[in-house]
Amino acid sequence: MDIEETEELKEVMETLNETVPSLISGIVEAIYSAADSEKLAKSTANFYKELVDAGMDEEKAYQLTRDFMKSRDITSVIQGVLKEEGGFGGEEVSGDIGEEIKKKVKKKMEEKEE
Repeated sequence: MDIEETEELKEVMETLNETVPSLISGIVEAIYSAADSEKLAKSTANFYKELVDAGMDEEKAYQLTRDFMKSRDITSVIQGVLKEEGGFGGEEVSGDIGEEIKKKVKKKMEEKEE
């Protein structure tokens, strides 16, 4: 690696170091507001209650509720988005990458809720 390539790599790493933390924070804030957290807690409790009220074994209801929660976990949603072909579903990303990622994550969350 020559000096020019080293400098270029250094610039890329500095840019990532400056942008990635705020990008991740923005995504988490966009998805996990206090109101959304309360809504998720209520829907999860209701999900469990409905299963038990329908006669399901409490252990099985717990397992399904745990899976229900995992399907709404931000980490798994982001991993799903990034695992798509090309890291972004093969689509070209232009403009504000943070906004594009927020849109993708929101879309995945909505798909999991359906």
